[in-house]
Amino acid sequence: MGGMSDFLLYASVVALFLVSILVVLVILMQRPSANAGMGSALGGGAAETVFGGESANVLSKMTTALTVILFILSFGLYLGFVAREKTVTKALAADATAPVAAPATPTAAPKTPAATTPAPAAAKPLSTPTPAATAPAKPAAPAPAK
Repeated sequence: MGGMSDFLLYASVVALFLVSILVVLVILMQRPSANAGMGSALGGGAAETVFGGESANVLSKMTTALTVILFILSFGLYLGFVAREKTVTKALAADATAPVAAPATPTAAPKTPAATTPAPAAAKPLSTPTPAATAPAKPAAPAPAK
């Protein structure tokens, strides 16, 4: 997946966070009676001032709409992250198979009998070197100074 799809996933996470806070606030603004509920702690009749006499209907409709949005975002993010994990694990599986094949050949090479047992011919020199071959060559004449 590209960078744009990752951006959309993480932007949706932020949107989910904001919608969940809005759901909590809208639910807390509702109150069953005039003096009960957190709505009175959040400003008394603030909801009635903003939405008028029909604040109970407006707040319940907002609660329903925000809850539906919350569930749709949650399910969409679930599907998005599952699809992202499948592509990541496929990419990791493809990367994991390539390095496994490379070390298999060096481990198979020492299994040959010539490599595991020392050859007796390698331990003994077959011929003795001649003195002419081991004597250093005559040094070259130094270059004349100019």
